Amino acid sequence: MPHVDVRDLGRVRQISTVLARHGFGSALQALGLSTGPVEADGRPWAVRARLVLVELGPTFVKLGQVLSVRPDLVPAELMIELQKLQDQVPPAPWDEVQTLLEEELHAPLQDRFATFDETPIASASIAQVHLATLADGERVAVKVQRPGIADILRSDLHILTSLAHLAEGTLEVPGLYTPVAIVREFEQALKDELDFLAEADHCERFRLLFANEPRVVVPAVYRSLSTSRLLVMEAVDGAPLSTVTAADPRADEAVQILIEATFAQVFDHGFFHGDPHPGNLLLIDDGRLAWLDFGLCGTLTRQMQDTLVACFTALVFEDAETLALTVYGAGGTDGRVDLRAFRAEIERLMTKYHGASLSELGETASLVEFVAVAARYRIRLRPEFAVLARACSLVDGIARTLIPDDDIVERVKPQARRLAAERLQPDRVAADLLKLAAQTRGGLRELPTQLNQLMTDLQSGTLEVTTRDPDAELVRDALRDGVLRITLALCAMALLVSGSVLLAAWGPTFLGISVAGALGAGCLVAAVVLWVGLVTHTLLGEHLRFRALRRRFAGLVRFFVGDRRV
Repeated sequence: MPHVDVRDLGRVRQISTVLARHGFGSALQALGLSTGPVEADGRPWAVRARLVLVELGPTFVKLGQVLSVRPDLVPAELMIELQKLQDQVPPAPWDEVQTLLEEELHAPLQDRFATFDETPIASASIAQVHLATLADGERVAVKVQRPGIADILRSDLHILTSLAHLAEGTLEVPGLYTPVAIVREFEQALKDELDFLAEADHCERFRLLFANEPRVVVPAVYRSLSTSRLLVMEAVDGAPLSTVTAADPRADEAVQILIEATFAQVFDHGFFHGDPHPGNLLLIDDGRLAWLDFGLCGTLTRQMQDTLVACFTALVFEDAETLALTVYGAGGTDGRVDLRAFRAEIERLMTKYHGASLSELGETASLVEFVAVAARYRIRLRPEFAVLARACSLVDGIARTLIPDDDIVERVKPQARRLAAERLQPDRVAADLLKLAAQTRGGLRELPTQLNQLMTDLQSGTLEVTTRDPDAELVRDALRDGVLRITLALCAMALLVSGSVLLAAWGPTFLGISVAGALGAGCLVAAVVLWVGLVTHTLLGEHLRFRALRRRFAGLVRFFVGDRRV
């Protein structure tokens, strides 16, 4: 586990102060980072968590934004609050930005651009966007990383990792994942977002996949001018979908393009835009739709696409049992899942979609709800599924704004019929049967060897069958606690009786002090100590187990001095 650098202690103190001020003092006490009073706050915990992230700055705002698209990592109430995070911050000083630009371009700015607007059109926590003109007159959008932001993010990420390790096993975090797993997911997302060349790859791939779709616009990337901290793209003029209303005559067609393009991304190409919020979609005057900002994209394997096809067709045609079994089979579980209850919950959600217009569905109805239900039943889905569910919920939100009176299920039914028909095409069925035959042949070939091994183990007596009871550890802990308390009570009683007898039999003295009296007083003091220990263990036994104390002490040691085993 990484340790906290001495230079980061001030930042750790600041984080602790902000958490305590917003009513998270109990969490700090559990981590051993605060011994002061716990401040009360009447606002919902999710609201307070969002305010904490805003106050702590760019890294934590970005953490909230990453978590806002991951319904499998955080509970729904927190995810809804995190979606309110705004990433508009004051632009960086122009002289610092110009220095970074010229470092990345290896030339003065005027040698690469005919004009360059010093005032950004957008400014976020990690980057800001400027408009410029190339020597040939081509207008471009220049996305440049904020100077020094990488070092700030790495320092805060280092602290977050240390705090997550300290919280592991100590704090019960709502959701399906542990604190360390959440920080690891954030770290990977942050690495991807800091590498603008990865975003350039995503953009070019998206542009190639939709090269034959005239209604979809993807800006071109200028590779010769782009680096890991600088991205130069074709400037696209249009109105963000966030400014378009249902009264616009182009609204219905824009939604249709968005839905068809989303289906093509997921089911045809296996590569999708992970953050299609209204600000990243531009409606061009001629009715075409442009996609921007490819920092978050997802890739789907053929098997994942098959799973999504099965889920989508089951959802559209109201087959709750197939949908429940498909979701269950696609994810991992930490224990037994009540499939009957899970199916009933899926069926309940289906009724919200069928026969209802988008305005009647309400703000919370989206595919994110299905992921949240899976998480509630401890079904761990692939991260791509969670990101995709969030992306589809954004599309759903756009449709709710632009075509509120439409039945979304009826609108997408043609796509569902097409996907179902494609799965039943003779060449697809033949390919699936051939693959199944090859897999079955391999399994049958190994079957005699496995049976022989099983019979040999039975004959030699080396076959072992192990059963595991998830409640056995709780029973063992309860027995240990009971034995310890009985032992403390018996020892305390024995010392009490012995001390009383010795005090009564005053006996000989040594240096004017009764030996028996001194021993009796010592026994009584020891008896009192044991009685106090018995009462304390009875009230706080779960927090005083040796393993928990050892784990907490080891976490504190590693937090401040680092893990010397590495």
